[in-house]
Amino acid sequence: MRDSDRRMAQGRILTVVRNVRRRWRTRIFLRGLTWIAAITGAVLFVSALSLEQMRFSAPSVIWLRILTWGTLVATTYWFILRHLFRRLSHEQVGLYLEEHEPSLEHSVVTALEAPNEAFSPALGDHLVQNALTRARKIKGGRRVEQGALYRLTGVVASIALLGLSLVLLGPSHLKLGLAALLLPTRAAAAVNPYEVNIQPGDTTIARGSDQLVTARLAGFESSDVSIFTRKEPDQTFQRISMLSTESGDFEALLLGVDDPTEYFVEAAGIRSETFSIDVADLPYVDQLDLTYYFPRYTGLEPRTREDGGDIAALPGTLVEVRIHPTMVTSGGQFLLDGGPTQDLSLEEDGTFLARLTVREEGFYSIQLARENGDLVPASPEYRIDLLTDQEPSVHFSKPGRDVSASPIEEVYLEVSANDDYGIGDVRIVYSVNGEKEDTVPLFQGSGAPLPEVSTGHTLFLEEWELEPGDLIAYYALVRDNRTISGTRAIASDMFFLNVRPLERAYRQGEESGGQQQGGGGGQTPETALSELQRQIISATFNLIRQRESYDPEEFSENVVSVSLSQGRLKEQVGTLLERMQNRGLTSTDPGFRDVSSILPKAVEAMTNAQEDLDTEQLREAIPDEQIALRYVQQAEETYERYVTQQQQQPGGGGGSQAAAEDLADLFELELDKLKNQYETVQRGAQRQADNQLDELLEKLKELSQRQEQQAERQRRRAQASPQGASSGGGAAQRELAEQTEEAARELLRLARENNDQQLEETAQQLQQAAEAMRQSASQAGSTSTTEAQTALRRLEETRRQLEEARSDRARRDAQTAINQVAELQEQQRDVQRQVRELPTSGAERSRAIEQLRERKDQMTEAVSELERELDRSASSSSADNPEAARALQDGANHIRESKLKEKLQYSRGTIEQWDPQSAVTLELTIEADLQALRDELERAAGAASQREPNPLEEALEEARDLVRGMEAMERRLNEQGQQGQQGQQGQQGPPARPTGPARAKQGQQGQQGPTRPAGSARPAGSARKPVWGNRWWWAGWMGRLRWALF
Repeated sequence: MRDSDRRMAQGRILTVVRNVRRRWRTRIFLRGLTWIAAITGAVLFVSALSLEQMRFSAPSVIWLRILTWGTLVATTYWFILRHLFRRLSHEQVGLYLEEHEPSLEHSVVTALEAPNEAFSPALGDHLVQNALTRARKIKGGRRVEQGALYRLTGVVASIALLGLSLVLLGPSHLKLGLAALLLPTRAAAAVNPYEVNIQPGDTTIARGSDQLVTARLAGFESSDVSIFTRKEPDQTFQRISMLSTESGDFEALLLGVDDPTEYFVEAAGIRSETFSIDVADLPYVDQLDLTYYFPRYTGLEPRTREDGGDIAALPGTLVEVRIHPTMVTSGGQFLLDGGPTQDLSLEEDGTFLARLTVREEGFYSIQLARENGDLVPASPEYRIDLLTDQEPSVHFSKPGRDVSASPIEEVYLEVSANDDYGIGDVRIVYSVNGEKEDTVPLFQGSGAPLPEVSTGHTLFLEEWELEPGDLIAYYALVRDNRTISGTRAIASDMFFLNVRPLERAYRQGEESGGQQQGGGGGQTPETALSELQRQIISATFNLIRQRESYDPEEFSENVVSVSLSQGRLKEQVGTLLERMQNRGLTSTDPGFRDVSSILPKAVEAMTNAQEDLDTEQLREAIPDEQIALRYVQQAEETYERYVTQQQQQPGGGGGSQAAAEDLADLFELELDKLKNQYETVQRGAQRQADNQLDELLEKLKELSQRQEQQAERQRRRAQASPQGASSGGGAAQRELAEQTEEAARELLRLARENNDQQLEETAQQLQQAAEAMRQSASQAGSTSTTEAQTALRRLEETRRQLEEARSDRARRDAQTAINQVAELQEQQRDVQRQVRELPTSGAERSRAIEQLRERKDQMTEAVSELERELDRSASSSSADNPEAARALQDGANHIRESKLKEKLQYSRGTIEQWDPQSAVTLELTIEADLQALRDELERAAGAASQREPNPLEEALEEARDLVRGMEAMERRLNEQGQQGQQGQQGQQGPPARPTGPARAKQGQQGQQGPTRPAGSARPAGSARKPVWGNRWWWAGWMGRLRWALF
């Protein structure tokens, strides 16, 4: 073999050896890496978890870094470096290869030793070729440690995957600990994620002044935060608990710091740096006395609050700030945020005086002069809060609903008004048949303000030449005594007095029972048009009086809704008139001609009202709406009077009676459609109001919990103050007050939208709670705690009242469903009558069958809607009243199980196809199902009425109303004594009663308290005043009653 070939063959053998050496080194590296990853990883994770227990203190970070990195270096050297640095000869690698590949039979080692042995060249070449041949069979040694390499690679990958999973899925402090240990270049103190930041840190203050210390926890949470203080280096630190604020910080007020003080804050084992407070002999405010001079209209006496600070007062209140400095000083300044600077006036007793008139919220502080004349801050910033002067409220306590009266009756209207700081004036505004409004003054405040007033006025209907169908729309206006920021008139709901025929006096009680405040259900079909028109007038009026509570877009949407309602009602009246004319009813009898001549006037007035609504001229729309209502009522009265006359005739009136029944069918068909649409909208609005009330109730629960916590903080602050420290919390209390005021405004809006007087009173109580919170925020000590507890009690009472209102929903929903079923029963009886009287043939039969089908469709839709409402009511009442919810659900299940909807639909086809007897039988079955449904709903109503009224509470409320009425009476009697003989004569009324509307105006000037009932005698002007007319007699009884009640 040539030398070149011999060298090449020898090189191939060395290549196999080198490959095997690399595989050996790879195995050594992987095995070492496995041990390094296992041991160092375990140490690393344990150290990272230990840092959390050691709170990442700097020494622990340093020592654990040493441990972790030392373990890494040691394991790397022991398991990798000491093996890799060892040199192996080719023969040793050959032996290693032959140990793992016995088929080589020492050929590789022999081939490697051949050049050094005294072999013949031929024998040497043969040995090398034999080794190469055997090496090729084992693929150059690539199979050596192949399985071990795979296993070690898998182990390393598994350890890496486990470590990555622990990092990603482990607790946050594990990641923080790993970062702190694996980044040794960062300072040990800088890697601590837990920190207590302190304000103000190192500072210098005036001797004897207070210092607020604020601590913020970074990276962790703790409810137990304490500040430690000491005045001398050899003293032990004294611990004082800090109180949390709404922002999550903790505060403590160090009172009267006379000596240099060291302090630090500790929470959950985390300690801040130690800071120092140096003191200097600087002038400082030792005490502030605040004297409030309230606006004159409130009638409140001046009030002085010693040791005050924050100011909470009504706009226009003059506050006199008296400053007691800690040392003698030549002067100072009163700094008002955003206002002029005021020099302090020195008083004879060494105190300083400043005055400000509260007009807006802000801050103020005091600066006092040093010996050299320089001004230095001498107080913290105190807050100025504005208390809200709530708008007055007014409502009609009698009759408090729409009523009907004959043209010669006297209707007594009683108005109740209240305000937090006194009623200015109360008056009634009324309009007859949409004409110009007249105003009747009822009460004019003078002297000491009255927060509650009850007064009245009698309308003598005979003074106007009224006819059946005419109407009087009236509402009340109230103003408070406010003079600083101005006042505006607050209106009550609008009510309607409908004039009915004199001969139908017996129906007064019947109509009164069916009406509800602001309108209601229970109307017969022939009065549904007027009821819908009244609702449109009320909606327009409510938009006017609540204009400021809507944004422009929302207001426009509501106006459009009212305009659309007016347009639909106008179309319905037009359709009714058109059908009357198409059926020739207007030519059959003068009574129908009268109805057909009145309805076009109503349509014209509705058209004018809709045009005004489209241009958002709401005040101009109301007179046209009232005129339309008048004509609609006249048409209804004309129709009812005509039907009554026909029924009283012998034999029922023949063809006239049939025409009257035909007209009644028209009323029922057309008006039921519109009424169902209106009731659907009303139910949707009621559900929306219920949902809003539920959201508001949940918000009040949260506010109550937070206020309870705040009251506890106030109590702890009051207890801590004598020990030299207190905690701030005014900002948190003010934030709660703002949120409570927002809830009160939302509740007041809901009350006015739903004409709910009780809800409006609840909103006022909630506003009083907000004012108590502001008072608590501006005061300190036990007074602040008392105000906080007062606010908490009022919040709890408001929440309890709302919960009671929510628990009454089941009863309300059950009663509403009963009324709906009663209407369905009435319609079912009409259907049975029409089925029995169904003509045998001809066009009249086809028309009657078509009317019955329309009626059946309406009833089916009403039953479907009732089923959905019962399901919703049962679901919403399940938590508050489970028994009533089950009864309501049984009602919905009865509709499904009895197949009531299917029967109504099926009966549409049987009317024409079956014989009359079979049709009547099916109608009787439907009537029985409706009665069974009503029985279920009455059981639900009984279950929902479990809460019995408290007679003592009712009697107490009635007595309070009596006290309010007597206070108003006492005020009037005092005015009578001051006015003299002429004024008395004007108040008692002239001997000769004037006629016409003038008497309504004049009579009210002298009318005081409840007027005489209809038909009673009127006292003459010269009559002797009875004992109860003496104001001292009333005053004595009022004093006794106040003592008994309050």
